[in-house]
Amino acid sequence: MTPAVDTRPVLSRRLLAGRGALPEPVEVGVGPVGTGELRIRAAYSLISPGTELHYLDRLMGTGETFPLGYCSAGTVEAVGPGATGFAVGDRVTAMGWGEATHGDVIVVPYRLCRRVPDTVHLADAVVANLAATAVHAVDRAELRPGDEVAVVGAGMVGLLIAQTAAAAGHRVTVTDLHAGRLRTAGALGVPVWETPFPPGPPAPAGSSRCVFLCGTGEASDTLAQAARWASRAPVRPRVVGVGRFAARVEFSVDLGNLDLRYAARCGAGYRDFAYARGYTDVTPPRGQATVTENLQRALDLIADGAIRPDRMGLPRLPLEQAADAYAELRGRPAHPAVVFAYEPAEESRT
Repeated sequence: MTPAVDTRPVLSRRLLAGRGALPEPVEVGVGPVGTGELRIRAAYSLISPGTELHYLDRLMGTGETFPLGYCSAGTVEAVGPGATGFAVGDRVTAMGWGEATHGDVIVVPYRLCRRVPDTVHLADAVVANLAATAVHAVDRAELRPGDEVAVVGAGMVGLLIAQTAAAAGHRVTVTDLHAGRLRTAGALGVPVWETPFPPGPPAPAGSSRCVFLCGTGEASDTLAQAARWASRAPVRPRVVGVGRFAARVEFSVDLGNLDLRYAARCGAGYRDFAYARGYTDVTPPRGQATVTENLQRALDLIADGAIRPDRMGLPRLPLEQAADAYAELRGRPAHPAVVFAYEPAEESRT
């Protein structure tokens, strides 16, 4: 039976980049759901600091505005035609740049949504959207059994990559210049280096190393250190970029046989209008997956306790405190991100 489509207009708050150095909530109208879409009443949304601060800076003073956010979780209010597998009342996590924005009510393509188990709090489930980026990055690295992993940058994505790689059985270490963020990594049970890439013996014969660079800004020296550390393993050393940074590489035989890769976004089909709404399918590269599959894998890791959002020290704030939240995140506080809470009643769930 085809679900009835709710065409009633609704109002929602939004955070817009481009109106100033820091965003403030504005009220907008939300249109009806289209084919392959869900309308969701948000309970929580998650700031992705690196991406969102980048767009705040990029759009400031240009006259252009854009809604911030792409990680939300809540309850389905309306189901569009073709949005199979969902029903009104479902608890879901939802993602999508320009779609799963910060706000009370959002309309999101159904392939960018997954149902949340009753055992998972929606404030934890909202982290699955960034965790899908981590899952994709680990796929891009093509880790093999026994690989040693170093993660540079204990922000949200770095901590999620560390937990994802550890769940796959790899020996993982996190390094960051911020002592508070290293304490957060320690609370997750991940070993840390207070000094990036401390000297030590070469890796054993037959072993391999991989470094994930998850920082921002100028990273030439960091990349050089990462390459030296990875290359002290005899088999296929790799460096995988994940954050927004710039780095100069001097290619020479001194670099050794090193693979340099970059992991963008969160899987095949992301930012593909037709795929996200079910009009067409996509075939991921070998060893990788669609964004829908990665979102489910990330949610499964949270449900299984391999990823622990509850130990990441994420403050929950009302949307009215958005300006304060973004201002604090510019200073790289100990907490790597902030969750906006729209439905305090969700706090009572066990």
